[in-house]
Amino acid sequence: MVKAFPPLYGGQPRVLILGTFPSPLSREKGEYYGNPRNQFWRLIFGAFGEPFDDPGYDRKKAVLFQNGVALCDVILECEPDGALDAGIRSPVYRTGLPDLIAGTGIAGVLFNGGNAYAFYRRGIGAIERRVLPSSSPANAGMRFEEKLRLWREGLASFP
Repeated sequence: MVKAFPPLYGGQPRVLILGTFPSPLSREKGEYYGNPRNQFWRLIFGAFGEPFDDPGYDRKKAVLFQNGVALCDVILECEPDGALDAGIRSPVYRTGLPDLIAGTGIAGVLFNGGNAYAFYRRGIGAIERRVLPSSSPANAGMRFEEKLRLWREGLASFP
């Protein structure tokens, strides 16, 4: 079994973005969305009007924290087979998410793609939630500009 990263948050987050599980490259780098082909960080920087000039991981985290965003995966551990969500075997779900949400005062949850939402089998109460298009390189059917528009709207929906 391979473990996911711990939740990533600072200050007082207002929104939680949930992914599925770190890719092999992300695990190798020890960073959420460490695959440079994944558009996650470009979407985050674009949504908050920050220039994306190949920032380091500390700068990426700072942009999240400055904008009240927390980050986590719905799967705590699994037996991954490759980088795609379809290769996730024997998932163990992160059951502490409701406690994380309640303990930090998070107002809403955004899912990074339909798979993250589908993998999250346990309810998270009455909190507002929204599914965004996946930032994964496997989601090549949508133009970046359209993804950015939807991510910007999603992040803005939790002031």
